[in-house]
Amino acid sequence: MEFKDIFREERHFCNHLFRLLCHKKEDGGEDSGLAQFLSLTDLPIKLNVKTVSAAEVYTEVAVFRDFYHYHPNRQGFLVALHDVFLPMMREQYKGRIANPTPIGSLLPQLQGIHPKDFSQYLADTEDDKLYYREFSALFNAKPDFLLICGGLMVWLEVKFWVSFDRKQLRRTQNIADLCSSDLFAPVFGNQPNRVVKLGTKRHIHAQHDGDFIDWADVAQIAEKLLPHGANNYTAQALKVLVEMDASKTRGDLR
Repeated sequence: MEFKDIFREERHFCNHLFRLLCHKKEDGGEDSGLAQFLSLTDLPIKLNVKTVSAAEVYTEVAVFRDFYHYHPNRQGFLVALHDVFLPMMREQYKGRIANPTPIGSLLPQLQGIHPKDFSQYLADTEDDKLYYREFSALFNAKPDFLLICGGLMVWLEVKFWVSFDRKQLRRTQNIADLCSSDLFAPVFGNQPNRVVKLGTKRHIHAQHDGDFIDWADVAQIAEKLLPHGANNYTAQALKVLVEMDASKTRGDLR
């Protein structure tokens, strides 16, 4: 046994995925890693040299943190975000969030505090506790990948060893929807979005609930496209991932 055969860190495999997504991105078109990966879904994207070369690939996407950092009117952005986000939370919490304190009236007392920490200071009422927990989470969340290609923003959540979390997926969809709104038009131009899950055959429920890509298919693409085929370092790493998943499914690994 070697260390590579037992190393389960999800970020390790995401790094290999990033390498694959960038393979022949500039001129590969349909034969690029990005196009082959996206072709595993039914997303409405025209995959050709032009769209793939112009595509953007981001990892650990802390979009609210960075957009807020560079925004010329931070308080104005927070108020606008509150106005859009509150109706979403009211609907999703089915009445449990009714009338949280408007953020505009709270900003003076939150001077110097980053939005990611607002929830630590706003828990006097149940409304504030629930709402500002979700509000702060927007600034803490980092979806695994954002792929912008052919006029579509593809938000990718990745799992290997653990299960998908419904709350996390809902939060990612909220982030995606907000980034498609006028709030983020200066950087994303109101492009539509899709949230896609990347997992293994064990994630059976995730496969039946929205867009899903199997790591095993990604491993095949890596072996087919990358230099040296099965001997490529990334192809070997993804092969180990698939073998570890098969072992866990059989019950060999706990």
